[in-house]
Amino acid sequence: MPLAHSVDCGMDSQNPRLGRVARAALSCLLSGACAGTFAQEPNPYYVGASQSLAHESNLFRSAAGVTVSDTVSVTSLLAGLDQPIGRQRLFADAVLRAGRFSDNSQLNHTGGSLAAGVDWEAAESLSGRLGYTLDRSLAPTGLDLGIAPTLRNMQTTQEFVLRGESSKVALLSVEAGYVHRELDYSEDAANDLEFRQDTGSIGLRFRPRGALTLGVTLRRTDGRYPSAAPGDLPDDFTRDDVDLSAVWIPTGASTVTARLSRTREKHSALPTRDVSGNTGALSWNFKPTGKLNLFADYIRDTGAESTFIAGTPGATAAVVNSSPLATTWQLRGDYEVTGKIQAVASVRRLKRELVNNATPPGTGDDTLVEARVGLNWTPLRSVLVGCSVGREERDASDGAVANVLSSAYTANTVRCLAQFRTQ
Repeated sequence: MPLAHSVDCGMDSQNPRLGRVARAALSCLLSGACAGTFAQEPNPYYVGASQSLAHESNLFRSAAGVTVSDTVSVTSLLAGLDQPIGRQRLFADAVLRAGRFSDNSQLNHTGGSLAAGVDWEAAESLSGRLGYTLDRSLAPTGLDLGIAPTLRNMQTTQEFVLRGESSKVALLSVEAGYVHRELDYSEDAANDLEFRQDTGSIGLRFRPRGALTLGVTLRRTDGRYPSAAPGDLPDDFTRDDVDLSAVWIPTGASTVTARLSRTREKHSALPTRDVSGNTGALSWNFKPTGKLNLFADYIRDTGAESTFIAGTPGATAAVVNSSPLATTWQLRGDYEVTGKIQAVASVRRLKRELVNNATPPGTGDDTLVEARVGLNWTPLRSVLVGCSVGREERDASDGAVANVLSSAYTANTVRCLAQFRTQ
């Protein structure tokens, strides 16, 4: 004690202000009150791994009486980053997957996904995003794809996005964008579903109030189905849209996003794919309590556009089609049962208007309903364990069945997942 007192007095006598700072720092360290002050910045990187097991009651989505069940194991490696750099933000999420089937080893595959890009800002008010996404996975199985369902058919989607806005807060701002999309299959018999398209857009954003943003946008799309059908010429198409949009935040717990478009799509080789009418989307995010979160979506658009719209979480791969129009209703929610247990549920209804591109053309439609419920447990911040059960039912019209455009089926799925992620 005498030594400490002599040192302290020496500091005070030579530099009173330095002595006060030293005593405050010593007190802060001993009490632990300044731990947050000296804490390091969060690690922007993460790595992890996951293992899932799923039992499919109707693996090939076949009609009743000819169903085949199987168990599939998917092992995944995860990595990503979220790194601010000044006013910019770099982000990336990568997954490498290996799927193995117990009884149908011909479907064993390796796939993965990547989503990367940068949220950018420049010149005080300019902002936007540059992004790229890639996904390679086993395509949905079923007779309506035009190939034997027992074949391994890998589906690859790619999307490049560039968009910018003159201001996020000004009463009136200009927004422009460019999107490139590609869809490919490994099996030649599914080539008629492959396509390429490029979309450019320019629009105005009007913010009459802080809770309301209105917009009008002009979009132009040029695309091609390189192989419309064996022996046919490629099908080039153009699409023009006038979009009216709105984002409304009536309360802090509710956000409504809407788009209504006047759409005109023309095809050079397959006029059965032509579209002239209204398309659009409506979504609502509602968080009535701190534990409950709800999402509702309505989407009506062409089959090609619907392929790139994320489906219900936990559902099967995107339902791909070249139909003129597809309508999707989906509702999903999650509820915090406890601090470590979360209940999740989702339901989706997808109705497709189908056409047969052969001569003479045939028409039909089908309706798919998917539902899933599950529980997730987070015993540690880096560990997630979850299980869910799901059911699919599809009804097809007589025209769709007769023209081999679709078929009715039911399927049940039980899936469990264990994931570890460290950051």
